[in-house]
Amino acid sequence: MSASSEFARRGFLAGAGVTAATPFLTRGAEAGASPQGDGESGEPTELHWLGRAPAAPTTTAWGVPWPRGKVSADTPFALTTADGDPVPVQSWPLAYWPDGTLKWSGHAVAAGAAADGYRLAPGEPAAPDDAVRVSEHGDEIRLTNGTVEVRLGRRGPQAIRSVRRGERVTAENGRLALLVQDRPDGEHAEPRRTEWSGVVEEAEIEQRGPVRAVVKLSGRYRRDHGRNRGAGGRKMLPWSMRVYLASGDESMSLVHNFYWDADSGHVFVRGMGLRLGVPMTDDAHNRHVRFGTATGGVWGEPVRVLTGLRRDPGEAVRRAQYAGKATPPPAEWSEEVRGGYRKLALWNDFALFQDSSEHFAVWKRTSSESSWLRNAGRGHRAAGFGYVGGASGGLGVGMHDFWRRFPRSLDVRGAAGDTATVTLWSYSPHGEAMDLRHYDTEAHGLGLAYEDVQEGLSSPEGIARSTEMRLWALDSTPSRERVVRLSEVVDSPPRLVAAPERYHRAGVFGRWSLPDRTSERKAELEDSLERDVAFYAGQVDQRQWYGFWDHGDVMHTYDGDRHEWRYDVGGYAWDNGELGTDAMLWYAFLRSGDPQAFRLARAMTKHLSEVDTHHTGRFAGLGSRHNVSHWGGGAKEARVSESFTKRFCYYLTADELLGELMRSSLRADRTMVRLPPLRNVLEPQDRVPTRLRIGPDWYALVSNWMTEWERTGDTRWRDRIVTGMRDIAAFPAGLFTGEAGGAVGFDPETAHLTNLGKGDYEGGYNLSMAFCGEQILWEALDLVDVPEFRRTLLDFARYVQAPAEEKIDRFGFDFDPGVFGTIYSRVTAWAGEQLDEPWLRRRGWQRFTSDPNGRPWPEPVRVDGAAVASPVDEIPTNRSQNQSGDFTVCGTNDAAQRGLAIVSLLAIAPDEAP
Repeated sequence: MSASSEFARRGFLAGAGVTAATPFLTRGAEAGASPQGDGESGEPTELHWLGRAPAAPTTTAWGVPWPRGKVSADTPFALTTADGDPVPVQSWPLAYWPDGTLKWSGHAVAAGAAADGYRLAPGEPAAPDDAVRVSEHGDEIRLTNGTVEVRLGRRGPQAIRSVRRGERVTAENGRLALLVQDRPDGEHAEPRRTEWSGVVEEAEIEQRGPVRAVVKLSGRYRRDHGRNRGAGGRKMLPWSMRVYLASGDESMSLVHNFYWDADSGHVFVRGMGLRLGVPMTDDAHNRHVRFGTATGGVWGEPVRVLTGLRRDPGEAVRRAQYAGKATPPPAEWSEEVRGGYRKLALWNDFALFQDSSEHFAVWKRTSSESSWLRNAGRGHRAAGFGYVGGASGGLGVGMHDFWRRFPRSLDVRGAAGDTATVTLWSYSPHGEAMDLRHYDTEAHGLGLAYEDVQEGLSSPEGIARSTEMRLWALDSTPSRERVVRLSEVVDSPPRLVAAPERYHRAGVFGRWSLPDRTSERKAELEDSLERDVAFYAGQVDQRQWYGFWDHGDVMHTYDGDRHEWRYDVGGYAWDNGELGTDAMLWYAFLRSGDPQAFRLARAMTKHLSEVDTHHTGRFAGLGSRHNVSHWGGGAKEARVSESFTKRFCYYLTADELLGELMRSSLRADRTMVRLPPLRNVLEPQDRVPTRLRIGPDWYALVSNWMTEWERTGDTRWRDRIVTGMRDIAAFPAGLFTGEAGGAVGFDPETAHLTNLGKGDYEGGYNLSMAFCGEQILWEALDLVDVPEFRRTLLDFARYVQAPAEEKIDRFGFDFDPGVFGTIYSRVTAWAGEQLDEPWLRRRGWQRFTSDPNGRPWPEPVRVDGAAVASPVDEIPTNRSQNQSGDFTVCGTNDAAQRGLAIVSLLAIAPDEAP
C-alpha cells in the first residue's frame, strides 16, 4: 500500500468518530507532538444557516476551527438549539495543531425540524432516537435508521441493491449507467454507441453512526453484453460513490465522482447517470410524476390523466388527481368516464431535460414506438427534484446544480408498468455527446494569444467531476407545496456556518482581517471588495458561465472592443484560479459571512479541484494553467492544484471527496521529475532530479505537506517543510536565489533543495508570492519554528520593493527583482510589522495604492443596443495595459490580487492604512 493510500485510510478511520482519534494521535505524540489540551476551554460556537433555514428536513455537515491548545483531540461535542434543546450530533477530527490539540472538527446532524440557530460546545452529545446502524452480510452492506433500510453491493454492477421503507421496496437494482460513442455528434458518419455499467470493486465503511453513516463504493465502468451488465473485460473511468444515511431521515445522499482516463479523441460520453427501478403498485390514474423548478414552480401529471376530458369525472376526482392523492373509486365517478377511462392514454415515459442554464423542457410519450410530446412543460431553470410513484408512495430524486451543470435530465421509463426505471442523468444523453478534445489542433503562442500549449499536453487525462444526488423513500406522492420545499433543498443545499468573528479568533488560514470601516478610505476599500464579489456573481449569471465542465470557473481577461470576455483567446479565457481568485472569494466570505461569496467560492473550489487538476496519469498531482480549454494549458503546475486554497472549503464543509482530491496533490512531488515546471525555459541538466521555482512551485508543495501534516499528525510532512526552509536559509541569496523566477534543484525523495548557482537576485520573482505564497509561508512559520528561515523571509520581504539605496546598503549592489506592487505590498507591510517599523508598513500600503492594478474598479456600466447581442454589464476603465504589459481593459488577476491585498494589509498594518 502506498503512503498516500495509507494516510487516506487513517484519515477516514479517524472520521468514524472522535474516539478514533486517540490511537491516531498517539503516533503524533511519539513523533514529538503533545496531545495535551483543555477540553473544557473550547469556546462555545454559535452556528446559523447560510442564508435562511432549510425549507424541508435535511441533514448537513460542517467544520469548526479551534484555537491552538484549547481543545484536546478526544473532546466530545454537544449541540443544542439556541433555546438550549439538545440536538444529536456526530463529530470527528479534521485537523490538528502541532501540539496535538484539535484544530478543526467535523460535525453532522440528522434530518429534522431546523432551528434558527445552534450552539456547539465540548460536552456529551445527545443520542438520536433512531441511531444509524451499519451491518455487513456477505457481499452486502446494510444501513438502517429506523425509517429507511439501504442495501449496497460490495461487488458487481448493482451498487444500490434496494431502498426499503417499512415493508415497501421504494427502489431496487440501482446501477451507474454510462453511454459512450466513438465519435462526436455532427460528423459525416454515424457514431457507434455502446452501453456500460459501473462495477463495484471495493466498498469501505467510513463512518458507522450513530447520527450518520458513510459508505464509499468504488470501481470502474465496464461494457455491457446484452443483459449481462458490466461483463466486458475493458475498464475505464474509475469512479467512487459515497452513500450517506442519517438517523431518522427518509432520504439518502450520494456523491458520485469519476476520473477521466479514456482517449478523448475516440471516447465521447453520451450519457452518465444513476439508474434505479421503482416498483409501481397503484392504479395508473393514481401514479404520478412530479418535477420542481428553481423558482418555486411544480410540473405534475399522472400516468393516466382524468382532467381536461370531454366529460367531467367529478370534482372530487379532479381535485384528488391534481393533489396527487388517491381518487375516489371508479364506481363514484361520473358514468361517462368510469365506462371508458381504460381507453385513455397511458403516459409511460417522461423526461425533464435542462438543455442550457436558461431553459428546460418536459417531454412525455406513451411508448418507445410513439413520438415524444416535447411541449408537455417548459421553463427557465429546473431545480433537479423529481418524483415517480403513486399515492401510496414512491421515489423522490434530486440532483444538485441541475441547471448550472447542464445538460442534465431526470428520465422515467415504464411508469405504466410494474416497475418504472428512473435515471438521474448527471450528463444527459438528450444533449450532444461530451467532447473533451482541445479547441484547436495547433498552438497560437504566448506572444499574442498568451497561450502555453505544448505537444500532447492539452489532455483531460486524470481530471475529475462529481455529482451530488439524493434519494427519498416517500410514503405518498408529495404535495405541490412539499415539492417546492424539497426542490429548494436540492437547488440550494442548507449549510451551517459560524460568525466571521468566530473563524477569525481561531487563528486559521493565515493573516486576514475582519471588515474595517473606521475611516472613509477603509470604507471605500471594503466597498470595493463587496462590489467585486457582486460583480463576478452577476457575470457568472449574465455571461452564463455554466455547464457540466464549466460551472465554477470565471474568465481571465475582458475584451472591451467586443464587450466580451476573451473566451476564445488562448490563456486569456478560463481563469483556472489564476493568482488566487478562489482564495479571494473565501476570504471575502470568512470576513463577511456573505452567502453569495460562499457559493461562488465553493463552486470555484469544486471546479479547480476536479476539472483543473489532474489526479491520475502523466500529470498526477498537477493542475492546468488558464486556457480556452480548462485542461488545455501545457503548463501543468502545482500552483493550480495546491491544497492551500482548497482547505477553506474542505474544513468549512467537511467534504470527504474534497479531502480525497486534495490528498492526490501529494503526487506532484514525483510528477515534477517527469514533468519539470521549467522544462521549456532552462537547458536540460542531470545534476538534480528536477528543477522548480521556490515560488510558486515549492510554496505549493509546502501547502500540500502542511495540509497532510495537520490532517494526519504524521510529522514526516512537517519534516519536508523544515528541510526546504533550512536549505533556502543556507543559500547565500536566500529567497532571491535562482534564475527564471527562482529556479533551484529539488529531490522528491528527500525534499532537499539545491542551489544551482545561477541568476541570483536577477531571476525575476514576479510570481514568487502571486499564488498566496505569503499566506502559505506565514501559516507554515506559525506551525514550525525555523528561525533561520524566518530571517531569510524577512530579509526578502524587507528589500523586495526597497529603493536602490537601501538595497545597495544591504547587499552592496542594486538589482530589480521584477515584482508587482499589489502582489508584494503584503510582504512589505509584514516586514514592517515584524521589525516594528511603521514607515515600512506604510510602504506596503503605498506600493498597493500607487499600483494602477490595485485601484478599485468603478461601478459597472450597461452596454446594450447594436454593440452587443444582448445587454451586458462591464467595468469601464481607461487603462490599456496591466502590470504584465498586456493590452487589457480589466482582468480577474487584478480583482483577485486587489482583494487579497485588502484582506491582508488591514490585518497587518491597519493603523497605516491611507
